[in-house]
Amino acid sequence: MNDSCGCTRRDAIKGAIGCGSYVMLSLGAMGTFGSRLFAQERGETIRSAPFARVEKIADGFWAVIATPKGGYEAVSNSGIIRGRDGVLVVDASNSAAGSRFVAETAKALTGRAPTHVVLTHHHGDHANGLCGHLAANADVRLVSTAETRDLLLGSIRKGTPPGDDGTLTESKHTHVVPNTVFAAGPEPVELDLGGVVVRLVSRRGHTPSDVTVEIVEPRIVWCGDLVFNGLFPYYGDATPSVLAETCASFLKDPGVTYVPGHGPVTDAKGLKLYLALLDHVGAAARDAHAKGIPPGEAWKRYTIPESLGPWDKFRPDVYRFAFEAWARELGGGER
Repeated sequence: MNDSCGCTRRDAIKGAIGCGSYVMLSLGAMGTFGSRLFAQERGETIRSAPFARVEKIADGFWAVIATPKGGYEAVSNSGIIRGRDGVLVVDASNSAAGSRFVAETAKALTGRAPTHVVLTHHHGDHANGLCGHLAANADVRLVSTAETRDLLLGSIRKGTPPGDDGTLTESKHTHVVPNTVFAAGPEPVELDLGGVVVRLVSRRGHTPSDVTVEIVEPRIVWCGDLVFNGLFPYYGDATPSVLAETCASFLKDPGVTYVPGHGPVTDAKGLKLYLALLDHVGAAARDAHAKGIPPGEAWKRYTIPESLGPWDKFRPDVYRFAFEAWARELGGGER
């Protein structure tokens, strides 16, 4: 299978970064709950593909929910925001095919190709498809924090700079990196799309540089992988205590619609369950650390209480990443 970036399925899996490879290599292991989870709809579905569906959240705002069933085109969520003068897409899917679907959908819904694509973080399942958006509109602004761009470059080619056209070619996989960066800081960066102001809020927790994409009215937050819904979160690059603190800060406004990085759209009730899960994992990891139980053993003993509901696993050892991340933070390494 090939796309316009010259990327085969094997290349896409080889080139996946962070939670992208974690998700992709485990799609075949998903059980019945996973199928039910991805079938959950909150808004009106107005378009779909085998790997994603597009839900209308409000007039001019859509969530693109990945529905992976063994494919790789899209394994993380995205979004489309329409303004009078521009169209912004949140995240870039895992492949050119995934981003082409989003770009074509944006054009069908708004009359124009995306003018902006904002990365919530550097992991490949959110960034590999930038090339598809660049193909749809050569003038598109590919936006991230400066640190996210650096992390993406480092993950792809360990410090090798991109070519003059902003691309990196590795084997048959062509990677495009952001062409517009901003410095992370305490104040949001605002993008005026014409009648719609999008706030880019710098965060940390899932990675050293995360961004939430927020709309004030109606209240919508694209959370990136700071939030998972119904799927156990990936902790590979996480700072667990910061992750929990960041997610807790989202609950200041109970009327928000949250678009997680993976799983269906949710609300404050769903986010509270997720926060309870993070707290439960953290308590178990800290208890194991205090008792001298290595993370390699502690994760095998861990179970999620029924009161927190079902949390699907992309792979049998997914808890391992959480306990290793807590061990790193607590000073215990990855024994």
